[in-house]
Amino acid sequence: MTRTKELPDAQHAWEDTFHSDPEGRPLAPRFHRLLMLDVTGRPNRTDADRLEQALRTLEDHYPHGPNGLLTCLGWGPGWFEQHTALRRSPVPRPLPMARWENPVLEEIDACLHLASDDEELLAEVTEELFGDGPLDQRERLRVRETRSGFVGRGLPAERLPGAAIPERAPLMLGFHSGLRGNQATEEAITITSGPLTGGTTMHVSRLTLDVDSWYEQDADRRSAQMFSPRIDTEAAERLVDDARSDADCLPALTAAHGVVGHAQATGRARLNGLPRINRRDFATLDGGSPGTHFVSLQRSMEDFNVTRAVMNAADAPTHHTAVGSRRRNGINAFIDVRSRATFGVPPRQHRAYPHLAE
Repeated sequence: MTRTKELPDAQHAWEDTFHSDPEGRPLAPRFHRLLMLDVTGRPNRTDADRLEQALRTLEDHYPHGPNGLLTCLGWGPGWFEQHTALRRSPVPRPLPMARWENPVLEEIDACLHLASDDEELLAEVTEELFGDGPLDQRERLRVRETRSGFVGRGLPAERLPGAAIPERAPLMLGFHSGLRGNQATEEAITITSGPLTGGTTMHVSRLTLDVDSWYEQDADRRSAQMFSPRIDTEAAERLVDDARSDADCLPALTAAHGVVGHAQATGRARLNGLPRINRRDFATLDGGSPGTHFVSLQRSMEDFNVTRAVMNAADAPTHHTAVGSRRRNGINAFIDVRSRATFGVPPRQHRAYPHLAE
């Protein structure tokens, strides 16, 4: 199969296509879809060629980037165990990550992440792949669920009118998530050996957000709980580069202020000062209530598990009586995890039914 244009070997190599806002913050695509897929029957090499040709047709038709289409196809543990020559999954199954969590730990064969600045284009691509037409994949892949959402200045307030979300906010909780330097680089999350060499791992969580309670707090409290007790609203608004996390002085600042910052807690999971995960999360109103589809890419699932566990700041209550495991402890009190799923993301050349058993 020939290609009319060259694309990165890594499916997850998106960031070179991103635009920037006037302040210089990177801008993720504004609209996203996660197609959660089940494999039917026993795919063979002909099925793999058909899937690859369909994906290449879409890539040749649309520009690579937010102005067109970005894709990333990952495969769940069950795919590797039941359909491949490996017989063992290179990515582990999901786990609960806090004692107050009771998420559905999902078994999903594949997840196709679609992203674009054009919301209608994502619906069109979905129909091309899973509707009547030459690219139809329904003989071997069925859409179990479609998860959709958005990220971008003004979209949360527009999509959830009547809430207290600031008009310029790119996400439901009001702050810029994409700052320069606060993500693991795409190179750092690329796997360098084993069956997923050149690819990465993907964790997908579905979260609900208590937006009303979050905005009942004053603006400086929200900034403190999102970043650090030493970051007020004015400082948070000016952030362009990686926020000072104050991770190394969490005990002292918790004792002094009686509050823990989310970035402050998660900063303790960094290695040599560098983040371990690359977030591709977006806001959603799926199910009629505000939430987040949290998509995280990392070299190994351990990087996600450590980052998520450290986010809990389990030691914080020992530093101040006002702080609990969730109360005044980052954003823990305002999110509930409804489901988790894990996937292995092969490099582009092996993305169609990877390691297929002959």
